[in-house]
Amino acid sequence: MVIPLFPLSMCLLPHGFSQLRIFEPRYKRLVTESLKSNSGFGLCMLHDDKKHMLPIGTLCKIIDFETLDDGLLGISIQGEKKFHLKDFTIEADGLKRGTIEIIDDWPTSIINLAESKKTSPNQTTEKMLSDTLREILTQYPKHLAQYQNEHFDDISWVCQRWLEIIPLTAAEKYHCINNHDHKMAQDYLSNIIK
Repeated sequence: MVIPLFPLSMCLLPHGFSQLRIFEPRYKRLVTESLKSNSGFGLCMLHDDKKHMLPIGTLCKIIDFETLDDGLLGISIQGEKKFHLKDFTIEADGLKRGTIEIIDDWPTSIINLAESKKTSPNQTTEKMLSDTLREILTQYPKHLAQYQNEHFDDISWVCQRWLEIIPLTAAEKYHCINNHDHKMAQDYLSNIIK
């Protein structure tokens, strides 16, 4: 599959939500193409050097757009699937177009909230990460409105939202993302978030 690419310093993963301000002509073209074809675009996280794209990105779809108060185009996007960037070309206006291969999302992992006398340390950590994330997102109602209550019961989903918002280097985030499940991210996050 060949798609237009949007390299950014931010991280967006499957089922995540974000809003972008579009002002460069090449990215206005990306938005126009994505809306016409309904095929989306690839969001690629930039390396810490801000020059190179990391090889795992997220296929995103535009779910809303508007003209902002400053006259710029604002788009709301949702992550759909992770991909591996095989190669890319650069067009005359600087827009990158990449050949991608879709890769598997992290499997769902439901937080066991069964009330028992003995709660494992892992259950306690999962619940803490979920509750703290929900508390933070209540300060951003537009973001919180994109998510369902049951999402917070899936520690895999919770870890992905944390990776989107927590201030880590691109290399640290990539180290967690480049795994077949959420466990490394959960271990890493539980050492940071207390």
